[in-house]
Amino acid sequence: MLPAPRPAADIDDDQELVLEELTREQALEWRNRTAADHQLVVDHIHRYGKLSAQRLFTRAFVAQVHRLAGLGHLELGYTTWGQA
Repeated sequence: MLPAPRPAADIDDDQELVLEELTREQALEWRNRTAADHQLVVDHIHRYGKLSAQRLFTRAFVAQVHRLAGLGHLELGYTTWGQA
């Protein structure tokens, strides 16, 4: 049995993630962590491919992360209000 997912900083890059070997609880834990840190989806895609990410996190969630990541170039900044 595989250990439960660990935070990204603790993940051993040499250990491969095999979706078929994950328990239901482990898959849910991965989904909970990616809800808090979308970078995990991007990292998973880079390492295992988009199809694997869609299988683990759902196709809709991966698409949503891609849409949000596309907004990364927007910087709203701030406006200082002064007297006109």
